[in-house]
Amino acid sequence: MEVNPSRTENYLSELREHSRAAISAFNTLERSESLLSLRLCLQKFLKEAEDISKVLWSSNNKKIRKYLRSVLYIKNDSLFYPAAFSGLETVFKEMERTLEGKRIEGDSKRIEGEGKRIEGDSKRIEGESKRIEGNSLEENPSQQEPAVFSYDPGTKTLMVDGKKYELLPLFLAVRDLYASLPFFDELQACTEMLEKDSQNATALFQKAILLYKARRFEAALKLTEQVLEIVPDDFRVWYNRGVILSEMGRLEEAIGAYDRVIELEPAFEIAWDNKGVILARLGRLEEALEGYEKVLKRNPEYAEAWAGKGSILSALDRKEEALEAYSSALKIRPDYLEALKCISSLFSRLGRFEEALAAYDTALQSTPEDPGLWAGRGLVLLEMNKQEEALKSCNRALELKPGFVPALEIKIEILSRISRQKASDS
Repeated sequence: MEVNPSRTENYLSELREHSRAAISAFNTLERSESLLSLRLCLQKFLKEAEDISKVLWSSNNKKIRKYLRSVLYIKNDSLFYPAAFSGLETVFKEMERTLEGKRIEGDSKRIEGEGKRIEGDSKRIEGESKRIEGNSLEENPSQQEPAVFSYDPGTKTLMVDGKKYELLPLFLAVRDLYASLPFFDELQACTEMLEKDSQNATALFQKAILLYKARRFEAALKLTEQVLEIVPDDFRVWYNRGVILSEMGRLEEAIGAYDRVIELEPAFEIAWDNKGVILARLGRLEEALEGYEKVLKRNPEYAEAWAGKGSILSALDRKEEALEAYSSALKIRPDYLEALKCISSLFSRLGRFEEALAAYDTALQSTPEDPGLWAGRGLVLLEMNKQEEALKSCNRALELKPGFVPALEIKIEILSRISRQKASDS
């Protein structure tokens, strides 16, 4: 479809602006300390979301807007669809009406109270007594009138006069849109290919990958299903499906996808590795170990499989065997960071502190900005009774990541030991 590049860019700029503002307003909801600030943040969030809806569905320039929706993979069941969005507008208007009603009611009570105040002394004294009594009630939160509306930052839900409204789905829709915008040109290229041939598996596959990069997992999964209808035996599509399902926490389905990859292309070793990781997450350690051993029979030079096997053996408390597996991984890839981290920790647990320190130093050569490595190094030095060096390592970790809890805990222990040593020396 021929589109005006200038107008398209204007619409994209508007979408970026409204999405950023909506995300900012939504995040500020959690820090709102009063009903007024809460109301203003809600108003801002819903207004920006409404503006996104208008950019995508406004009645003028319908063809361009429809094209934008197609490129960004926004369907008519989206929460931005005007009919769907109008429900939240109604909620906010109801909240505003309720607040206004409470304000008028409060004004009326204040006027009534002023009239009573100018009555005789006895009435005034009686009123004063009632005021004191009222104040004592106000000091008891359990007896105060509940707020007209409230927001729970944990569940992202809005309560208006006892009615519950979920705001998280709309926020996720905004976030998904915003995350997709940097990929617009690539998504556009895929869309143009699909306009010429809706069964173009390559274009669908690439679009699924782009949506995955934008962390739009549901949309990416739907596209992989379309691709598999066209090319049901493409192991790469099955692999991507496994990755997406894993990200979504649908682990059993992810294992099924990886099994299909292994069936179609046994030499695609990363599928074995990913399956092993998921089996470990599910606590199926023996199955995971069996899988790693199978892939290592096929390719004994696969460093990732050796490291994966080491992690499983370590979890099974077979430490010496785990050490051998990590060592095998590092013989193949001496700078393999994950294996270096794991073997450092394992050496430390086995009391082999010199070797642990050497492994940490090797890892830090390639990633000197990793606070976890510095903290681990500090712990090893502490066990070697090198408190001053240990303290320097922990301080370096805290420079890189202030408040880093593991480093703080180790530092406290170091300072405690130094203090005890000074006390014993004196």
